[in-house]
Amino acid sequence: MAQPVRGVKYADFLPLGSGRSVPLPEGNWELTQTSNLARSGFEWEVFVIRNAQPDASVPIMVVRQSSRPFKWGDTACNTDKGNTNQFLVNTHNTLSTQLVNKCSRVFALDNFEKWLQSKSTQDSEYWKESLAGLVEPGRPKNQGVFFAEMRVQAFNSLGLEVSLFINAPKGVVPSAFRDNYKAGTVNTEHQILDNWMSIYVELVEQAFFNKSPQKLIALQFPAGIKVASAQPATEIQTLGNNRPNRTAGQFASISTEAAPARVAASSVAPYQAPVPSGTTAASATNTASAEAAKMDAERKAIEKDKLELAQQLEKMQQMLAQLQKANADAAKAAQAAQAAQAAHAASAAAASTPTKPAVPQVFANRKALVIGNDLYTDVSKLNNAGADAEAMAKALADVGYQVTKHLNLNEKAFKVALRDFRAKVQGGDEVLFFYAGHGVQLANANYLLPVDIKGDSEEQIKDDAIQLQRFLEDMQDKKTKFALAVIDACRDNPFKGQGRAVGGRGLAPTTAATGQMVMFSAGSGQQALDKLGPKDVEKNGLFTRIFVKEMRKPGVSVDRVLRNVRNQVVEQAKSVGHEQTPALYDQSIGEFYFLN
Repeated sequence: MAQPVRGVKYADFLPLGSGRSVPLPEGNWELTQTSNLARSGFEWEVFVIRNAQPDASVPIMVVRQSSRPFKWGDTACNTDKGNTNQFLVNTHNTLSTQLVNKCSRVFALDNFEKWLQSKSTQDSEYWKESLAGLVEPGRPKNQGVFFAEMRVQAFNSLGLEVSLFINAPKGVVPSAFRDNYKAGTVNTEHQILDNWMSIYVELVEQAFFNKSPQKLIALQFPAGIKVASAQPATEIQTLGNNRPNRTAGQFASISTEAAPARVAASSVAPYQAPVPSGTTAASATNTASAEAAKMDAERKAIEKDKLELAQQLEKMQQMLAQLQKANADAAKAAQAAQAAQAAHAASAAAASTPTKPAVPQVFANRKALVIGNDLYTDVSKLNNAGADAEAMAKALADVGYQVTKHLNLNEKAFKVALRDFRAKVQGGDEVLFFYAGHGVQLANANYLLPVDIKGDSEEQIKDDAIQLQRFLEDMQDKKTKFALAVIDACRDNPFKGQGRAVGGRGLAPTTAATGQMVMFSAGSGQQALDKLGPKDVEKNGLFTRIFVKEMRKPGVSVDRVLRNVRNQVVEQAKSVGHEQTPALYDQSIGEFYFLN
C-alpha cells in the first residue's frame, strides 16, 4: 500500500506504506492534515483524518506512525496509572518485556470544545500540529466524547498509535459513564466499548505488523437503552477497582436497564386497572386487556433487546478470540524464523573459510540509469555530481542492479542515453533513475540540464533540457512494477550564482504515477549541501552519502530507506545551522527492497 494522500477518500483502511495499514471505523474518511513530530529517541508521522458520514460514531481520528525503529519501555497503560480520568485500561495480556507490546485506554471528555481549547493554550507539543485538523464544523457545542487511545509497538522496530474521538450516545455524560465503571458498575455499554477496542487493537497488529488487514466491525451502542445511569443498572457485574489484567469479552453477564417506558411484566404483580365510577364491567375489562397487551409488548421488546445484545457481544468475543490466536501464531512464526536465520548465519560463519569477496548477484528485472553532470560549459560547474553518480552506481550494483552510468552528458548524449535505457526496460521491471547535476523549474515543470546548456531563454532551455516528467511517463508506458527517480540537485539558479538548480529557487512539486516514487535532495526553496563545513572531507554531497549507506542495510523496505534518508539529512543539516528537507512523492504499491 502507498502512503496516504491528503484530500483522498478512504474506507476500511488507511494505507501507511510498505504494505502496512490501519483499520478505519465505519464511514467515509478523508486525510485532512499531515505533520511530523520529533520525540526523544524516535519520530512520529502524524495523520489527521475525518469522517464525512453523517452522525458517525467516530467522527475524527489521529494516526501516529513511527518513522524509524525505536526502543521503548512500558506503555502509558503501565506508567500513567495515577491518571484519574482514564478507564477501560487494558494491556491485552502483554508485558513490557515482550517483543510486541499493546495498550489501550479511554478518557471521558464532557466538553470536547473545551478540551481542544486547553490543548491550544497549553501549547501541547504532542497535539499542536494536529489541533487544526480536529476542529469539526457543525459540531454541537459542549458535546461529550470518549477519547480512546491505543498503541501497538514492537521492540527495536516500529510503533503505531491511534487516537479516536467517539461520540457519546445521546443523553450520556462521559464522566458519569467513567465513574460508574470505576465504581464497579459495569454495564452492557462498557462491555461493548471494551470489546470493540480490544478487537481494534488486534486488528492493528494484523494490519500494521502482519500486513494482513481485516475489516473492523461497526461500533454500535444499544438502541433504546438508558446508559451511564447514576444508579446501578440491573443484572450488572460488579468488579473491584483493582481488577486483574484481562482480555475484553470475559464479562459473562449482560446488563440492561430499560428506558422509562419499559418494565418487565414478570417483575410486577398482575395489573388491575381501577374502575371509574359509572364505568361498565365490559369497558373495564377492555381497558385491563389493553393495558395487559401493552405490558406484554414491552416485556417482549426488552427480551428482544437482551437477545440482540447477547448476540452482539458473543459475535465480538468470537472475533476477538480468532484475532488473538492469529496474532499469537504469527508472533510464534516470526520468532521461529528469526531463530532459524540466526542458526543458519552461525552455521555459515563456522563453515566459512577466507575467500575472495563474492561477486554481487545481478537481477535481470532490476535496472538503473545513473547520470552525473559536473563540467558545465556555459553555467557554473559543480564539484560533487560526478562523485555522487559514481558512488550511487557502485551501491546499486552491489545490491543487484544492472547499472548504466554516464558522466557529463551533452544534450544529444543525454537524450540518447534515456532512449537506450528505455529500450532495455521491460514490463514488470524494477527501475531506478539517479541524476546529480543542475536542474530547473519552468512553468511548473522540472528540467534536468545537459552540460552544454546555454540558457539564453526559457524557451531554449525547454527545448534543450530534459523534462523529468517525460522519463516518468516513459516508465509508466513500459508498465514497470516499480520506478524510483532520485534527483540530487539543489535549488540555486546556475545562471546567477553557484549551486545545483535553476529557475526561481526550487524544483516544482511533481506527480508520481501509480507504482512510482520520486525523491528530491532538498525541498522547495532549499539548497542541498555538498559539505557540512570546511572540515568535511567527504567527496559526496550530504544527501548521496547518506542514501548509499542506508540502501545497503538489509531487510529495510525502499520507502523506509527514503524516510530514514530524509530524517538523517534534516538532522545533519540542522547541526550546521542549515535547513534541508528532502521532498518525497510516493505512489508505490507493494513492498520493495534494495537488499533483502
